[in-house]
Amino acid sequence: MSLTFTNCQVEEESLKKESNIETVSVSAAISFLREDNATTSSQTGKKITLQPNFDQISQEKITYTNQLLTVIPIINKQEKASSRILLLKINKELKSVVFTMYPDDNTTIASFTGKILMQNLNGSFINGYKVKEGIITAQYVKKNQNNAITSKDIIIDKVTFTDYDVVIVKNYYHNPRNSVNFMSLYTGFADTGSEGNSYGMNWDYGNGGGGGGSPATPTKDPCIAAQESTIVSKNKEYLTALKAINEANATEEHSITLGKASDGTMTQAPMNNGSQYIVQTNTDWAGAFAALHNHPNNTPLSAGDIYASVQLNVKNSSFTTSYILTNGEVYAIVVTNLSLAQDFVKTYPADQLPNQSPEFPNDIFYEIDGLKSIMDYGNEGRTTAIAFILDKYSAGITLLKQDSSGKFNPIKTQETTQSNGIKTYNTIPCY
Repeated sequence: MSLTFTNCQVEEESLKKESNIETVSVSAAISFLREDNATTSSQTGKKITLQPNFDQISQEKITYTNQLLTVIPIINKQEKASSRILLLKINKELKSVVFTMYPDDNTTIASFTGKILMQNLNGSFINGYKVKEGIITAQYVKKNQNNAITSKDIIIDKVTFTDYDVVIVKNYYHNPRNSVNFMSLYTGFADTGSEGNSYGMNWDYGNGGGGGGSPATPTKDPCIAAQESTIVSKNKEYLTALKAINEANATEEHSITLGKASDGTMTQAPMNNGSQYIVQTNTDWAGAFAALHNHPNNTPLSAGDIYASVQLNVKNSSFTTSYILTNGEVYAIVVTNLSLAQDFVKTYPADQLPNQSPEFPNDIFYEIDGLKSIMDYGNEGRTTAIAFILDKYSAGITLLKQDSSGKFNPIKTQETTQSNGIKTYNTIPCY
């Protein structure tokens, strides 16, 4: 069930706001939510227990901007409720809100009926709406302080609010402009008041958080993928595999699969030996999650490597990473969102000629080729061009490179068009 919180009338205003909002990285979100003060009210000291599902963390495009909303599903004890923690930086300050959808029994896949509530991490009320068949029928707002109710608790639609969370219901006329699919719902990111900034976010009820339906495929943060590869590269099994490949016949490709035993220790499969251009990857090794292989001619990672990495992940959901050893350097291909990766290879299937490695289809190939003159024709420049195009087409694949200190870094590039029309490209670092 899709709920689209958009409003054509706010486009111009949203564009003006774009410079004031920034993405909160996945690593920063996890760090913030694990701080002691993240779930404590500064006013009351009240604590609530949240169970963020960090395994399902994702980032979603915000309409009219190039920024992302960081979304962490909450594991709910309430059977039908679907909750998410939303994180965004506004004017350099990290903002957070708990966004929960409570469906009524007569909610259908076609239209949502129930209530939508926004709260702070400490549980205090921010904003909320009643919805009937996709139409907003009422809004919950904060009670005027001059008319504050003194009762300790108040219950609205079976949701309990404490004395500082008292709300009243404001009626809406049954108007098409109050449709959940049309108007902007305020997510509580404003500095003051109950009416926050509207950013046009898309939501699927039940995707992550405890409600029905299957969770949306999360995208792993590239910086976390890089950190994980750095940790793997320091393991003795990885180092032994790396040494074995580097010392093998230099005119052939060789491959070693890495796995994890039931106790979590890393293992390695026997080395597969191939030809000058191809080698088979051992996909049957217990606990397989990655493989290393070399390029005898010191060539950069190829389209064939990209398509093969997706196939490996399709066959085994744990097999996400391919390490490529070339010209004394190590690159990595990490499938960070399998659903997007499958869409990419379906939309842009490989050109496969007999006895040749797979290649990108012409449109993609020439886009990458056109960037080489800007990013350089060496291995790093060509890989950077591939990484940029994969990001441009939301391929769900991140490319990494290991630096001289042994640390892996995502190959991420931001394109900027200058006032004279010239495009420039800058590396996006991890923070």
